[in-house]
Amino acid sequence: MPVATEDKNFDADGFYAALAATVVSRGLTWKQVGQETGVSATTLTRMSQGRRPDAASLAALSAWAAINPAEFVRLARKGEAPRPEPLAQISTLLRSDRRLGPEAAKALDVMIRTAYEQLRSEEASPQNPPAPAAGKPANRSR
Repeated sequence: MPVATEDKNFDADGFYAALAATVVSRGLTWKQVGQETGVSATTLTRMSQGRRPDAASLAALSAWAAINPAEFVRLARKGEAPRPEPLAQISTLLRSDRRLGPEAAKALDVMIRTAYEQLRSEEASPQNPPAPAAGKPANRSR
């Protein structure tokens, strides 16, 4: 079934944010990224402005950063298995990062959860209550 939207539901901003996090984590400059991937500075600049990369650049950057671009495509499919919760994925990644000690991973996890709770959309309902912040018990009174 073809997708009707022009952007094919690709979250270019999300992909760029994940790519930028990889660049920062590796302590590199965007010039170095371009040299290592063969992606032009122009393409990297356009991406920073919210534009989508061409297929070859997307492939090169994805391979370089070990990012699966399929994770940035939002398609609603019948019978699709539910995706893991973003906070669970973030927590798992932080705690598995060998460059972070347990206390640092926990501190980052708490900060991200707190920010997430403050910034997420107001779509929480009694069926989907917000998750308690790490280290805090859930409020059971209703």
